[in-house]
Amino acid sequence: MSVGGYHFVTGSFTSHRSFLPDKDYGVALDNFVKGCSDMLIQNSKGQILTGKRNVHPQPDWWFVGGRMMPGESPGVSCSRLLKRELSLNVAADRFKPLCFNSMVWGMREQEPKANGTCDVSIVLTVQLSEEEASQIVLDPKEYTDSKWVAPEEMLEGSYHPALQCSVRSLLSAAKLSALQHAVGSGAEDGVVAALAKDLVGIAQTEPTLGESSYRVKNEELGYDGSVSVSKW
Repeated sequence: MSVGGYHFVTGSFTSHRSFLPDKDYGVALDNFVKGCSDMLIQNSKGQILTGKRNVHPQPDWWFVGGRMMPGESPGVSCSRLLKRELSLNVAADRFKPLCFNSMVWGMREQEPKANGTCDVSIVLTVQLSEEEASQIVLDPKEYTDSKWVAPEEMLEGSYHPALQCSVRSLLSAAKLSALQHAVGSGAEDGVVAALAKDLVGIAQTEPTLGESSYRVKNEELGYDGSVSVSKW
């Protein structure tokens, strides 16, 4: 079973990206949907790293990640972003695909900020060694704090529904891996059935539609935004 994660290059491609002045980039944001690669980073205990962002569009606890560059695979993008935001060198082939999210934001960092921005977020996961986790250095331009959170705590706490939805995908992927291992190793039917039941239970859990009880709040930026969830 595949959840995607393939990178298709058709023909010969060379990136011609260049730096856009803020005014031009702002106009561009008004006219296209950005592709982003976001990460659920786990330590050896299975906890997830979340960063407290200090910039729009999500000035609260959020993924580590950001905009993809033309020609990058999601894994290559994650590797670059992890170096920029956490000062870690992690090979692109260590990142595993999980899910995607469609994001519409009421605010953005570029002027005019209230024009907002729209993203398609490809979510990947990677597990760090204890040594790697101890070497994390946050980019102060992006984050004010970080913490390791158990997946169950993140699902029960006050976090953005997109983050929680991605965590459920992470738990589903882990349960699927355990199921595949059980089948491949000839485990008893009862063990396989129990794992399959657990997988279906996790996979069928969906976010609550409509307005979420979670709100994006940042006193320093004077921002308080609601979040609504719908099926695309």
